[in-house]
Amino acid sequence: MFSRRRWTRRSASGVSPVGLLLELAFYPIGTGSPSVSSEVAEVVRALEEAGFEPEVLPMGTLLELESFEEALEAIRVAREAALGVVDRAVFVIRIDERRDVELSAEGKVESVLRELGRR
Repeated sequence: MFSRRRWTRRSASGVSPVGLLLELAFYPIGTGSPSVSSEVAEVVRALEEAGFEPEVLPMGTLLELESFEEALEAIRVAREAALGVVDRAVFVIRIDERRDVELSAEGKVESVLRELGRR
């Protein structure tokens, strides 16, 4: 499951609450191998070097961000990294943005677990 840390992103002004969840799934094409872990690792490494804090999940990478502009920057970084190691890539991008309350991946999971009576 998700790590038990408070879901925030470090910004220039310190730690800020998130308002946007970005999930990236990257599928390299034409690698000649069914394994894609090394290519995915390059994308994750590039995101970390750019100052993002990606959470690697079994079928994608999750980033909690403050703004849509940050999401576009993360997508740009991921795309450049991916196309630096393969000639063709398919990306699946999902964005969940909320402005009325602080948004967190852990909070979304906890809400469902409460509905199920498990919390």
